[in-house]
Formats: sequence, structure tokens, C-alpha cells
Amino acid sequence: MQVDILVMAPDFLRIIWCAARTCYSARTPQELWSKPPEREEMLRLARKILSSGHWSVVEHCTVTFAVAGVSRALLAQYSRHRIGVSLSVQSQRFVSERSDYNQGLFDAVVPPSVAGRPEALALYREELQRAQKAYDALTSLGIPKEDARFVLPNAAATNFVTTLNLRSLLDIYHKRVATPGAQWEIRRLVRRMAELVLEREPWLAEFFPPAAPEGTEAVQE
Repeated sequence: MQVDILVMAPDFLRIIWCAARTCYSARTPQELWSKPPEREEMLRLARKILSSGHWSVVEHCTVTFAVAGVSRALLAQYSRHRIGVSLSVQSQRFVSERSDYNQGLFDAVVPPSVAGRPEALALYREELQRAQKAYDALTSLGIPKEDARFVLPNAAATNFVTTLNLRSLLDIYHKRVATPGAQWEIRRLVRRMAELVLEREPWLAEFFPPAAPEGTEAVQE
């Protein structure tokens, strides 16, 4: 899995302060933006807003991520978070998964529970190879890629670009990282997203609770 920020709105704190003060000030947002108070005053207001749960003003803080090497199973889970989240995904209809295009086997994610057990890993790889052979055979018979892909498993890797606002990121983080029960892969994705945002906006750390411990790293096939 690889996660990177492509673009991020600069100065989340100033954006939140300006949006919040606009709601209760006779001054225009342009005036507020051009003459912000000391950072401590902006931080005081932002903390009050985030702690109270009135998160509409943090929706103006957006970030776009590039995500590579995750499973279609993860994609199905992530795409359920639709409010405030935009998603552009590598298409299996148009990108070929034939073995002569991908060095013998389509990219696939191996769960840690499988990677850590040789017998399970051998069975897993055998099934991936079987799916690859079926896909190759179907496309050789003239079956369109969009139909041949039906034999590919949830393990098949994909890439996507996603844009979300801070309110959405906080919501997904609480559901997929802070709350017990989320699957390891999406928990790892969302946790990495939060880490990248906190590198640029460290003052937000108090609003991202500690993540539950994870197991063994996944491997790429």
C-alpha cells in the first residue's frame, strides 16, 4: 500500500477560524482572512468548535490523496463513505490484467493472516494463479475485459485518487481506526491518511484518538 498527498488546502487552522468567525461577524470573510488574529486565538476557537461537534466549518479543509496497491475488498469498504468523499478508481474494464501485461500474475494483496502461514499462503497463491489462467483464457477467446474480470478475486489490487474534507476524514477515522472491529487494510489506509495530514497540521492530533494495535504487515504479490 502506498498513500501520498497530491494536494492539500493550506493552513487548515486559518480556514476554520475564518469560516467560523464569518458566521458571527459583521466583517466580510475577505476582511477576516486578510487580518487574522494571533495563532493562539485561532487555535482556541478551532478547539472549541471541534470539541463541541459543530463540524460544518471544517468541511472547507480538503485534501486529495493518491492510493496505490490496495485490494478491491478495501475499495468496497472505502466507497461506502460517500458524504464529502470523491473517488476516481483504476478501471478493470479498460486496464488489462492479462499475464503477458503484468509479469505473470495480476497485482494482489495478501492478508497478514494468510501471509504468516505457509500452507495457507501456498493455497492462496494457487487460487490467484487459477484466476489468472481463467482471465487469460477468456480474453484469448475474445471475451471483453469488462466481462473477463468477473473471475478476478477481491484480492486484485487497484489504485485510486480520493478527495475528502476534514469532517469526512475525522468521521472515517473514528469508524475505521478508533472503533474496534474494522478490517486491517482499511484501518491501515485511514490511519496513514491521518498521519499525513497531521504532519502538516500537527495541532489536530488531539482529535485523532490512538489507533488499535495492528498485526503483521501485508505483502504484495
